[in-house]
Amino acid sequence: MKQLNADLHLHSRFSIGASPQMDLPRIAAAAHTKGIHIVGTGDCLYQGWLEELESSLQRHGDRYEFAAIAFILQCEVETTMKGRVHHLILFPNFSAAAELREILLENGYSKLTSGRPQLKITPERLANLACTVGALIGPSHAFTPWTSMYASYNSIRECYGENAQNVAFVELGLSADTKMASKLAELDSYTFVSFSDAHSPNPNKLGREVTRFCLKDSSFNEVYQALRGINGRKVVLNIGLDPREGKYYLTGCRRCKKAYTLEEITVNGGILKSCPACGGPLKIGVRDRIQLLASMSSEVSLAQRPPYMHVVPLVEILRAMKRLQPLDIKKTYNELLCKFDNEIDVLVDRPIRAIRQDYPRLGAILERFRNDEIDFEFVGRGGWYGRIQIQ
Repeated sequence: MKQLNADLHLHSRFSIGASPQMDLPRIAAAAHTKGIHIVGTGDCLYQGWLEELESSLQRHGDRYEFAAIAFILQCEVETTMKGRVHHLILFPNFSAAAELREILLENGYSKLTSGRPQLKITPERLANLACTVGALIGPSHAFTPWTSMYASYNSIRECYGENAQNVAFVELGLSADTKMASKLAELDSYTFVSFSDAHSPNPNKLGREVTRFCLKDSSFNEVYQALRGINGRKVVLNIGLDPREGKYYLTGCRRCKKAYTLEEITVNGGILKSCPACGGPLKIGVRDRIQLLASMSSEVSLAQRPPYMHVVPLVEILRAMKRLQPLDIKKTYNELLCKFDNEIDVLVDRPIRAIRQDYPRLGAILERFRNDEIDFEFVGRGGWYGRIQIQ
């Protein structure tokens, strides 16, 4: 068995808002730099990208590779029958992706004209179709106040109906971690994953959240078993942002950035939609949404989860070290990658004493990260990212 890092949620250059640099060579290069062994292709229902993947990915048994990085066929779709809910789908092979694509087109669910298509279909029906073609499905960034399962539904069963049993995982998203999500006992039977939802190959985007699996190899079948928790395959570590850095951790105003507690925005049993201070749009934060959902049930989670390690992309740490100028940041980043195996090695695995030898200040900061002792000068809210505080 091997421990392999995976980022299985990203987008290609064919998605709205995605960088034109999101092509296979640059995705593979970014994965190598970060220390990711398995990445999602993104957008594999889009015909142009699907054809490019078929012509470029090399097949080795039941694995697909490009430039020594394993790829799993993956897409994110949005269902629109009740609210807007994003779902992550992983496919075993090209025929499965083509089969689902044909079903969606023939039934008029979508014209599939964008990398992340909108589907006129219920989540329950989508989960059934994914299962039919042998794919894995789960809610993307499940707790975010926009385009997520818990933004439109109060439970996973309400979202996916009878096909909730076919859901293989729950993606936590940037504003949640295992400790927060574990307050919902209804999720006890689902595997938690942390992926980046990257729209760019930049080192502060791709691989900013990663799931470490215990697998025999980097094939879809091995990932399938790990997400189902069978045959010794499993998730052994979630690596991701401290939720306080996520854009929707606290309830807050998009316009004036003011944060509110749940009690402050609860009026006559309802939740305010506008900021009391400036009238701007107010979105309930992930912390408060989970608190509300947990209060609806008396059940207590009994699931035993792997650890969740809070990290921030290395380039963000270097930027927060005030004495470093832009050229110094790039120089130091490249030096670290030459000296150590990759970015995840620096952030997660390399003994602190090895880093302190040549980079004493960075080593001290990374030790604080590993001990969960980092403070924030601004906690994420209302669509604004949080900012770490480094003395």
